[in-house]
Amino acid sequence: MAALILLFVLYTQPKEQGMSSMPIAQAVIELNMSPEKFATVNQVDPKRGVNRQPAGLDFYSVEWPSIPGGQVFLEHGPYSFAFSNTIRVTGTYDRAIPSKGLYVFNISGGMTAQSDIYHDEARLRFLEFLAMLKQKGWRRLIGLGDPRLIGHQALQYALLKKPGRSIPTNVLYSLPIDVEIDLNTWMQIEDNDWRMYAGDAIMKIGFRRDTSRLDLDKPSDYFFRYEIYNRQQLIMNQLSSEERKQAAQIWPERKLELEEKRLQKEALLELQGYHIDRSYVDPELKLIQR
Repeated sequence: MAALILLFVLYTQPKEQGMSSMPIAQAVIELNMSPEKFATVNQVDPKRGVNRQPAGLDFYSVEWPSIPGGQVFLEHGPYSFAFSNTIRVTGTYDRAIPSKGLYVFNISGGMTAQSDIYHDEARLRFLEFLAMLKQKGWRRLIGLGDPRLIGHQALQYALLKKPGRSIPTNVLYSLPIDVEIDLNTWMQIEDNDWRMYAGDAIMKIGFRRDTSRLDLDKPSDYFFRYEIYNRQQLIMNQLSSEERKQAAQIWPERKLELEEKRLQKEALLELQGYHIDRSYVDPELKLIQR
């Protein structure tokens, strides 16, 4: 199935204007796929594409030259889509828990096949990308301990800075995926990221721009990064390495603590004039025993 999807995407993806009509290099990923399947489908070089670490983690990678780059197709039922203009994808495998397969994927790349892009073009292309994800059914993920804000209030909260600070106070707060971001606001986004979920998959998106080239009338360089994992890994991310050994006992209480923390934050924000979106639905986060 993955091979058929690979062939379809290779020959049907639109090409950058002025680029060759040759098929774009492509990798196919699927959460929890076996490393053997990943290596076979993507023709991984066993010497260059597999990094086995003594600590027990293996990293399976596919990479391409930055120009023309490649594409990574996420196979995820109705939520499937392709990441364009990528240069690398890496899947993580834990030899101690083989049933998890490749449980985290990291993807990096840009918004165009060229390295340089004007700031406003990067903004518009990224907003189109978010609109595509929303149309596919991806929904914004708000941390269990974070307030349920939407629209411009969510954007304002995420980018809020205290006097004398260069990093936003709420830098770890998930940016909204359904609000128009003007160019001035776009240039304020540096360390924040977008988080969303669809089915069992969680995705985190962030970027870095060349801070030495911030002139709006001149091109700059943008580097986007994507991380994909499942709900079980999202739970593990809320626990320390020691706590994970007793996750079944610790997680239910930790979940309640985070939810209470959210309610406390929301109560304070409502006093400041923020609107709380109580219609927001968290993904179900129930620990599955392996």
